[in-house]
Amino acid sequence: MNLWILADDWAELFARLALPQPSPAVAAQGVLKLFLLGIFSVWLAGIFRPKFSYPTRSGIASGLCVWLLVWAWVQWGMLLAGYVTAAIAATTVAWGFVELPLAVWAGAWVQWRLSTPWAESR
Repeated sequence: MNLWILADDWAELFARLALPQPSPAVAAQGVLKLFLLGIFSVWLAGIFRPKFSYPTRSGIASGLCVWLLVWAWVQWGMLLAGYVTAAIAATTVAWGFVELPLAVWAGAWVQWRLSTPWAESR
């Protein structure tokens, strides 16, 4: 999303703030952080699982909680501080609202299927 949809917005922001373009090492760290966030989100879905009638619903709930605390909350603060533009903040928050709950739902489903014997899951 950042390389294609928001590329011009990011370039304009980096120029306005006189910041260098992120290096490949920064991108790699971002991927690692998102991978770890995914593991945490699926773990949180497992904690939520007893509260929901169907295990993958806990994935959606976990994804929405993490979306609120990571995407929405952080982007709002960055927008208020002037570190991102309204277009970047809105696009990132909207994209994350769809992407994160679906990703955690999928991860929770895989975790549930791997941890539940076939006979119990039917």
